[in-house]
Amino acid sequence: MTRHVDEVEQALYRYAAGAFPMDDELAPDLPWYVAPQRAVFELDEEARAALRRKVRRDVRACEAFRLGVDEAYDTVLELCAAPPSGEGVWITPRLALLYRRLHRAGFAHSFELWTPEGELAAGILGIVIGRAAMLESMRRRRPAAGNALLSRTLDHLAAAGMVLCDIQLPTPHTRRLGCVLVEQAEYEARLQRAIGG
Repeated sequence: MTRHVDEVEQALYRYAAGAFPMDDELAPDLPWYVAPQRAVFELDEEARAALRRKVRRDVRACEAFRLGVDEAYDTVLELCAAPPSGEGVWITPRLALLYRRLHRAGFAHSFELWTPEGELAAGILGIVIGRAAMLESMRRRRPAAGNALLSRTLDHLAAAGMVLCDIQLPTPHTRRLGCVLVEQAEYEARLQRAIGG
């Protein structure tokens, strides 16, 4: 039990220091990385409104869907751990185990979009420390649901008082949606204010 507690504490320490995990199954221990630039979604109203405009068709298509938090954590974790064919495996078994332990400790969360019929349409995994949210992975089961869930999740985080939303590294898709790159030194300063504030 103590080893599990130590593992959670070490993971929280590394997140708080500005690092993030990205597993390599050939490595003896779970590797952690620090990137020269970090991708973030700003949480102010103007930035969230701009995102809503970019994905307005998707938001409209999912208007009747409901946002859930931690209602199906294991299901979302399994969904994110099974990438599309040919994309490799990002959430390895030992990384999934760490996320489950962080969830039990109250730091890892799932954000879900549910259809009116009660089906999971999309899910996001994230770590929350203080007022900082690190979104780790997202997968969708229905068209439009991923973008709609991201928009709803950012609104939820802002309403909950979060001031930093990190997505680690940008992709062409997240760049189109408006994520911005922040130099590591600035990111670490913002992270410390978010965790300590």
